[in-house]
Order: sequence, then structure tokens, then C-alpha cells
Amino acid sequence: MNPAQTEVLVYFQLLADDFSIEDVSHQLGLTPTETFERGDKSTYSSRPREYTSWSLGTGYQPSFDVNDQLQHIIAQLRGKETILDDIYNAYDDIRAKFTIVIVMENGQTPSLVFDLKTIQFVDRIRAEFDIDLYANPYEEDHS
Repeated sequence: MNPAQTEVLVYFQLLADDFSIEDVSHQLGLTPTETFERGDKSTYSSRPREYTSWSLGTGYQPSFDVNDQLQHIIAQLRGKETILDDIYNAYDDIRAKFTIVIVMENGQTPSLVFDLKTIQFVDRIRAEFDIDLYANPYEEDHS
């Protein structure tokens, strides 16, 4: 049996009240890993989705460097900056973000460093970062 390993998930997401998922996929020439439309049933909650989403992600992968997963997603978006500009212009309320989810096991923390080239690219495509950290095992101190 393998002991639990620290895992990283990275995804790029476009989200807005409403937009054409098919149009965005066609313009970018990419197949999203997950999509949903405003009003769809959520798998995490009984409430319906509050926005439409197009995502390109890595899935959870054992990792000690977040850049391994982040650069995999960025590589698929490089060269599509002007296409993203066109998408932003077509859908006024659309926004972009990179979500990084780190599930740390037994104190094994991955590197989380963004080099200048990455920061400049993320700025160029007008994206934000959302970073979620989970530490396992989690034990409360009841003393």
C-alpha cells in the first residue's frame, strides 16, 4: 500500500453569467475538461450553479512543484492571448482565473513560486489566481 502523497490540481477557468461554451471552445481550439451552465445542478451543493464555466485542468497529480501542473495548462493557452481578448470583448462580464488546489499529506509541501514569465503571461490574459490549501491529516488540538 502506498502512503498518501501530496497532490496538486491546476485549472484555468472562464466564468460569467452566460456565454457560449461551444463558441469559446471553438475559438480557442481546445476541448475543456469541465463545463457547466448557469442553473445546472451542482455536484457539491443542492443549489444550482450561479454562473457558466469553461475549464481546462490537470486533474489531481502527485507533485512537489505546482509549476509542473501550472505550466502544462499555460502551454495550452500560449499564443491564444488575442483570442482570449476577443472572447473578453464578446462577453462583457467574463473573467478568467487559475485555480491551484494543493492537498498536502503528512506535512509534504510543494513549491509554490511564480516566475516573472508566468506572472507576465497571467497578467496579459487578465487572469487571477485562486489558491486552495488542504493539509492532511488534520488533527485539532483539544488541549
